[in-house]
Amino acid sequence: MSNIILRAAGLCKTYKEGKGKLSIFESIDFSLCEGESVAILGSSGSGKTTLLNMLGGLDKPNAGNVWINDFDVHSLKEARKGKIRNEYLGFVYQFHHLLPEFTALENVCMPLLIGNTPKNKAIQKATDLLTKVGLAERTGHKPSELSGGERQRVAIARALVNDPKCVLMDEPTGNLDEGTAQKVQMLILELKLELKTSFVVVTHDLVLAKKMDRMLHLEDKTLKTME
Repeated sequence: MSNIILRAAGLCKTYKEGKGKLSIFESIDFSLCEGESVAILGSSGSGKTTLLNMLGGLDKPNAGNVWINDFDVHSLKEARKGKIRNEYLGFVYQFHHLLPEFTALENVCMPLLIGNTPKNKAIQKATDLLTKVGLAERTGHKPSELSGGERQRVAIARALVNDPKCVLMDEPTGNLDEGTAQKVQMLILELKLELKTSFVVVTHDLVLAKKMDRMLHLEDKTLKTME
């Protein structure tokens, strides 16, 4: 049986709303195996991004636990939690969140440098990944000099540069025009097959979702398997 690299049990999330509480979801269980890809769908406001942030250790549940490669992530101190995220996970968002003052190469290098990788090795690894995502000629360009699709490809390269066990993606094609979205879809699928990395993709994009190994739907405060 494949190793489980990301697991959640009994996740609950509520927010204060006036004198009461608003329940987003209740008692969600989830597991992801090495090399597996999962799409999470659901209506706007159903809590998909909140769930993804909890799985990535960025948001804390009111109840329940998340294990990243057997580390109980929400029980860790912030510094240790950040190190685990940097080592095991990559993140891609609808908006690329690239640092505007740095080039594509420098943005992709950043997670490696934070992890104390020697600069020359970081540059080589980042260059190789930017080449893999079709940006060999754009490494010296800043985000403002790149198209939307190019910026998202830089963000994907940055997410992969630490060889993460899993990449968490929040609407990776949601801010792109149809043609560019299709190119990014294809890139994600190619990288999935080539790198054997696990993916959790929150998306409204049914074309992309159907190409994942599993589809889950967040509705009625629970996570349900879709056929």
